[in-house]
Amino acid sequence: MVKKIAYITDAHIDEEYPKGLGVNARNNWKTILDDIDSKNINEVIYGGDIGEKSSNSWFFNTLQKYKVSISLGNHDDFSEVMEHYKNDFLLDPNELFYYREDDFFRFIFLDSSTDVASEKQLIWLESALITSKKIVLFIHHPVLPIPAIIDKKFSLKGREKIQTLLEKIPNEIILFSGHYHMEDYQKFNNVIQYTTPAASYQVEKDPNEIIVHNNSFGYRIIELHKDQLFTEVITFRV
Repeated sequence: MVKKIAYITDAHIDEEYPKGLGVNARNNWKTILDDIDSKNINEVIYGGDIGEKSSNSWFFNTLQKYKVSISLGNHDDFSEVMEHYKNDFLLDPNELFYYREDDFFRFIFLDSSTDVASEKQLIWLESALITSKKIVLFIHHPVLPIPAIIDKKFSLKGREKIQTLLEKIPNEIILFSGHYHMEDYQKFNNVIQYTTPAASYQVEKDPNEIIVHNNSFGYRIIELHKDQLFTEVITFRV
């Protein structure tokens, strides 16, 4: 049986910057949800950066019919999100890190809302990585470097500590991230990293300057075939 999951990130709902670019983030969000409905997808993993705090209630109302998991981004507020999001796996009263699993995969979720993975998370992650199952890691910020100026300016602080933990284990690790508003693929040793385009606006993968576009948005489909994982990006042009 094939299981499909929609991985969506960086909606930035009701924020002034995307509004200034001419982005209608709510309409983009509705378009994405309509598309996953048409594909009979009933599980959503949200990769962070919901938007203004005032948008959280509306955002979570739109997700009521889906199974939802979240990794928080740097535009998210833990206390505000947890007023709307119920998580049976929650381990800490101040940070949203946890894992869940099925017969073949362990899905690990980290909280990088403070632009750093706390020491508490790192200690927990080291033990969470011990499993015979395949590991899928969700974190808002990329962990492997990307050849773009945005990576130099806005990367996760201390990400090398996470990378060291990941490379210590024998498992292949598939990592899904957002944050940079672009599609990217990186592989280093046992870590495969998929960075996903934003549901709002995009940034070019340029080594010298940050170039922003408002002419597309998208999300990623993750397909699980027993113990195999496949993924593709769905893009909408404006």
